[in-house]
Amino acid sequence: MDLRKAAALCLGLWSAWLWAGQSPQAAAVFPYSSQRQTARRALPASRALGTLYKDSLSHFTSRKESSAKGAVVPHEYMLALYKRMSSSGHRGLSGNVTKERAGANTVTSFVDQEQDDASPLSLVQKYTFDISTLSSLDEIIGAELRILRKAPENISGILTESGNLVHLYLYTCATPWQEATLLDSRSANLLDTFSKWEVFNVLRAVGKNRKGPSDSLCFMLKMVSDLTLSYLPLIQLGLHRLGLSDPEKALLVVSSYSKRRENLFKEIRDKIKSMENPKMIDPPEYSQRSIIKKRRKRQTLPNRTSHNNKGQGKKSKTRCSKKPLHVNFKELGWDDWIIAPLDYEAYHCEGVCDFPLRSHLEPTNHAIIQTLMNSMDPESTPPSCCVPSKLSPISILYIDSGNNVVYKQYEDMVVENCGCR
Repeated sequence: MDLRKAAALCLGLWSAWLWAGQSPQAAAVFPYSSQRQTARRALPASRALGTLYKDSLSHFTSRKESSAKGAVVPHEYMLALYKRMSSSGHRGLSGNVTKERAGANTVTSFVDQEQDDASPLSLVQKYTFDISTLSSLDEIIGAELRILRKAPENISGILTESGNLVHLYLYTCATPWQEATLLDSRSANLLDTFSKWEVFNVLRAVGKNRKGPSDSLCFMLKMVSDLTLSYLPLIQLGLHRLGLSDPEKALLVVSSYSKRRENLFKEIRDKIKSMENPKMIDPPEYSQRSIIKKRRKRQTLPNRTSHNNKGQGKKSKTRCSKKPLHVNFKELGWDDWIIAPLDYEAYHCEGVCDFPLRSHLEPTNHAIIQTLMNSMDPESTPPSCCVPSKLSPISILYIDSGNNVVYKQYEDMVVENCGCR
């Protein structure tokens, strides 16, 4: 650690010690129960904070370096969300989900972009997010801010005369066009011995920000003692940025509903623009020998079928039905932005629509007439086509053009039934 950082940390420690016994000027607006007492013996503020600072600094310097610069590492929350929604079948987000997310077909996660604090003993923590990739045409269903609260390494060094019961208050950051606004609050206990994610409802802030002039969304977190009504350093509750990896940083999760029927090619175009990589959607290169081999295989299949079913004429041809079609995103070269699934079974429709048409093919009236005309005069009227009559969606977890991890349901991705049209 260089001298400049060391000086900044010492200044933060000195500031926190001065603040430990003071009450905030705006304490009157907070509904506290200040009569609570702690049964444990409290340590002096300067000694407790010094011990806590030493433990956190040791933890920071012992952490291994994170993944390569520029690599997007998805939060465990988004991976778990995808797994949970995928296991619910085609219900997706309309299945077993929270009330705040019901009705959404897209969940976008934004990682905190705020830099590390000048002091780990800061009384205020800011969180900043770039939400420019959110479409103004989509309806915001829910929004929550998830902040990791790490388990304390030294509980004995946490308690001060301020007690162990605290309140967390989340505000919007003040801007030239609006004042800071209280969004959500919750109680906490400094003696909790486990790590957890503190979740705050920020739907109001996200909705209001979309109407503002900026694509940047900022939140401000403070912690107040229930006993003394004084501000406390957030590091006492395990809320700090010392040595956090990307999956441990604060996460803004926005659930939305898009009325537009999105297709994958829009995401591909946006990704190409952001990566400036026009080769990203080029098909895999095959050798001339493999192409000739596939053509020969295709030509020999009908002959083999007709030989085994000699004399059956049209009956030897396969009727319209669903056939396998395995899609591998890695082979397409899309695995650098599609996280999951890397492959899936899409199926396709293949076969003839000859007379008489079967009822399970659900032919349209036009298809029935066309098939009848084709049976009488094949040269003048082509047969009706074997096409998907019912399609279902799949869920895709991917990285968008802003390097945000997104869960989205894409319609019409899997063939369920085939029909003649």
